[in-house]
Amino acid sequence: MRVIGSNAEDPTHALESILEIVQQFFTAHSASIALINPDTRQLEVEVNRGLPKSGKDIQLPLGAGVTGWVALHGKSLRVDDVESEPRYIKFSEEVKSELACPMIEKEHTTGVISIKSDRKAAFTEESQRTLEIIAEETTQIVSQFWLIDMLRQRSEQLEALVSMGQDLVSKFDLDELLETITSETHKIMQCNLAMLLILDPKRNTLKIHSIKGASRKYDAAAELNVKESSFGTAIRFKRTIELVDLRRTEEEHFWEIVQGERLESMICCPILWEGEAVGILAAYSNTIHRVNNEEKRLFNTLASFSGVAIQNLRLYSLMLENEEILRKNDKLITLGLLAAEIAHEIRNPLMVIKLLFDSLDLDFEETDHRKKDAKIIDKKIRHLEGIVEQVLSFGKSSQSVKFHWSLQSLIKESLRLVRLKLIQNKITTQSKLCSDSLVVDANQGQIQQVILNLILNAIQAMPNGGDITFECYREEIDDISCGCIDIKDTGNGIEEHLKEKIFDSFLTGREEGTGLGLSIVKRILRSHQGDILLLETGPKGTRMKLWIPLLS
Repeated sequence: MRVIGSNAEDPTHALESILEIVQQFFTAHSASIALINPDTRQLEVEVNRGLPKSGKDIQLPLGAGVTGWVALHGKSLRVDDVESEPRYIKFSEEVKSELACPMIEKEHTTGVISIKSDRKAAFTEESQRTLEIIAEETTQIVSQFWLIDMLRQRSEQLEALVSMGQDLVSKFDLDELLETITSETHKIMQCNLAMLLILDPKRNTLKIHSIKGASRKYDAAAELNVKESSFGTAIRFKRTIELVDLRRTEEEHFWEIVQGERLESMICCPILWEGEAVGILAAYSNTIHRVNNEEKRLFNTLASFSGVAIQNLRLYSLMLENEEILRKNDKLITLGLLAAEIAHEIRNPLMVIKLLFDSLDLDFEETDHRKKDAKIIDKKIRHLEGIVEQVLSFGKSSQSVKFHWSLQSLIKESLRLVRLKLIQNKITTQSKLCSDSLVVDANQGQIQQVILNLILNAIQAMPNGGDITFECYREEIDDISCGCIDIKDTGNGIEEHLKEKIFDSFLTGREEGTGLGLSIVKRILRSHQGDILLLETGPKGTRMKLWIPLLS
């Protein structure tokens, strides 16, 4: 029996193999394994052999029929003559006797295994004891498959969340970003329909922005008053709201969608940024479904992602529209925050999975196929822990004052942040990076601010497009090994009377400028024991050099 469980490709195949052996061993007319649906609390036939077509898809409430009674009371029941048993529900005229045993895991009944015969009193007390042992073994097999499936789901969810975080930070259009959030929610939550609504704080209304999973298009123009729905409750109290049975609610908001898609359960969560709601994320199911704690934490993580990503895009848009905001705001939301969100939400359930797996104490014989399976599961759990620690470390590093950074990576990341503006201004870039890894002890945000400031100045000097060249190299300056960056543009150069004063505060050659940019650049570099110089400027362009001491 255990060999079957370890070799089977999926739980259904394993249960079918078990049932085939059971039917042959007891020479039963028919046999079935039914599991309790945690959402509906009904007994549903998972696999069967010999049942008529009318009995294969039936769902029994706990307590109904012989198997329902066994599921409710957690006790075996042997019926020698079904005709004299009032609890028996007739599915076949040929059935004369029945034996049913509960599948119990940690004092909770999870299902029932039953066998039927076309002879009266076909099963003895010995048959009952044997079937109870088989039911116990079957329960362990189902539990193992559940654990493996849960680990697989957690792994897929973690990968999906990391991928989602990377995808979101690459979006520079708000509509496209919100569509991506809705689509990823639909995929990760494996729901029938996902919906994202945007809050209008002035009018105190919610409006649908995007829907994923619908069978047809719906009118998204309707607005919902925040005070008149569960969505409004989630907004006002800033917490997740779950409606297990939409058919029993009195709310009429978006009833066309609920009826049109035959939706029955819903969970919604406010999209928050710095404590203020900006919208609602909702997931619907077309079956009665009670959201468990793991699903709720995952959904809350997606909503947190959404708030961070939306605000990140808004800040980035402001940066493109106004350079002054970029220079004054050194708290731009970065991927580090997204990584911290992922690690924080995934670490706890992963720890629980690890503890539960270790507590199973699965010590099998060397010849047992499950020994290898257990080793693989343990290895994959540790692999997931490694991924979480990597993500968590990245998230923490973005918050530290100074850390070890590669100058090459800082240049690449800075270019990534402004690539849209470079494209819009028809500017190409070239990088001549040092083959050695030039590592410095620096504040990432400040050094990126320096590089971004110089890039933006170069863009201003090239209104009709041009080229920006980065050269990164090692050089000894005042007997100190430094990492140097040369930035050269093909712009119109700096005016002659400003050359000697470009690093002074409040000096600017542009009407819309503040005169603070290069002075801030110099201050940041000097706080890192580095500096910046103007090497050359003229009608063919400007070349600047900055440097920071290397760690080695």
